[in-house]
Amino acid sequence: MKVFWSSQARKDLRAIRAYIAKDSAFYADRMVARIIERTDVLALHPHVGHPVHEALDLEVREVHVASYHIIYRVLLDEVEIVTLVHFAQQLKTQRLR
Repeated sequence: MKVFWSSQARKDLRAIRAYIAKDSAFYADRMVARIIERTDVLALHPHVGHPVHEALDLEVREVHVASYHIIYRVLLDEVEIVTLVHFAQQLKTQRLR
């Protein structure tokens, strides 16, 4: 399967990097790499995550990296990374549509 990132997810990843880079560019790059590595696994194992309980009607799933939710959707032959959300943030379902 192919993994692709929505514009929202790309924006979220840039924001995560910028936030962490305020303290350490090294750790910011490391976190971004960890997130990308985790999403690469979805190409081989798209159903490894569990359903997002706050949005069962939207058929999105999630996996975790450190303190981030990686929310994605499994399509016919693709996995769409929908958004990234820190555990401390409230999940806004409009970001999932």
